[in-house]
Amino acid sequence: MRRPRPRFVPRSEFGITAALAVLASAAAWFRLPPTTQQTVWAEDGTIFLNDAISGTPASHLLAGYAGYLQLLPRLIADGVIRTVDIADAGIMINLASCAVVGLGASLVYWCARDVIAARPLRLVLCSITVLAPLAPIELLGNAANLHWFFIWITLWILLYQPRTRIGAWMLAIVTLIGAMSEIQVLVLVPLLLVNVRGHNVWPPRIGLAVGLVAQIITTLLSPRVAHAGGLGGALRAYVGQVALPNFAANRQTMTAALGEQALVWEVLAIVPFVLSVLVCLRWGTALQRVAALYLVPGSFVIWVVDSYLNGYGGSPIHHAPFVFIRYAVIPSMLLLASIVLAAQVLASRRAPIAWIGTAAVAALVVLMVVQYIPTETNRSNGPTWANAIGAARKSCESSASGMNQLVVTAPRTKTALWTFPISCERLAK
Repeated sequence: MRRPRPRFVPRSEFGITAALAVLASAAAWFRLPPTTQQTVWAEDGTIFLNDAISGTPASHLLAGYAGYLQLLPRLIADGVIRTVDIADAGIMINLASCAVVGLGASLVYWCARDVIAARPLRLVLCSITVLAPLAPIELLGNAANLHWFFIWITLWILLYQPRTRIGAWMLAIVTLIGAMSEIQVLVLVPLLLVNVRGHNVWPPRIGLAVGLVAQIITTLLSPRVAHAGGLGGALRAYVGQVALPNFAANRQTMTAALGEQALVWEVLAIVPFVLSVLVCLRWGTALQRVAALYLVPGSFVIWVVDSYLNGYGGSPIHHAPFVFIRYAVIPSMLLLASIVLAAQVLASRRAPIAWIGTAAVAALVVLMVVQYIPTETNRSNGPTWANAIGAARKSCESSASGMNQLVVTAPRTKTALWTFPISCERLAK
């Protein structure tokens, strides 16, 4: 697919993009309740901070975990451990993770212009990065789940035609780090065939390809243990786990909605997104049609593959109480983006058809704003990192043996306990 040479970006866009990075970072951070802001999540403590404390960057930055590379979380953990007191590491790794998501939102704004030209619509699109209703429950504010956002960010980079060679190579750094942090960007490989003759399109593709080669080598050397669930369950769960929670990211509401009237609510939830993709396929440009296929059918594919391979496909979805699953977040964001893309397509139509897109986007903004503060997150009950480190230091002071202290992080469940040992010597620094 070949497109005409793109126009250069107005200078005002640079300032807007920089401001968006700051505002989106702050918006991501303040979505999190205070306890969540201070709680270290799963691999952030047991794997990334633990490795940063006990080893050197050369020994673990490119080490595989669960079958793939996690470069960016390891870089963040190393940077935090080497710059702040260990008691502050928890809040700093979460703050840095929000900053990365904020930068990602600004990149989405910048790179979506070839698909969504209208600036107000791109502002709404990039806001989905931090305002998606499901995002704060588990993904926002921790390094362990940053990799998910690279599926979303890389999609828009690959749909973009860089205007300058320098800009193209800067995006190549992003796609390289993204691919070396998230193996699932493999689903975006077909986009390498889009606009292959465009100007400056190759550097981001090269970064993606190099990162994926590194991921594949890591997977072959240390394969991930798959926990396949029921494929039928994964298919049936899509609307209930991905589409419907966009309208009510609340466990009590979801439990009620998926009761006797589940079919009614699920149909109502999926209709806007089906209509959006149909609008784009009917009236959109060639590139907008490609984007639409990734936003709605692509959302379905990503959900089914993730939930099936990770063992969630066979679990009951209509059980009470409802349980949010992290595999639904990026697919849900893709669905929301289809509304914005459809509005751009409809903007070229005559009124009142064009007004339908405007009304849909306005409803989307309201939907995200009213759900800005989550009712709960998976870290709402702690334990906070600073308190855990403080207790470990007190234990060291009262113990003459100087034994290692066991630090507990979230999540705390009946079947798993995320902990890692840390020496009193290291706690004293």
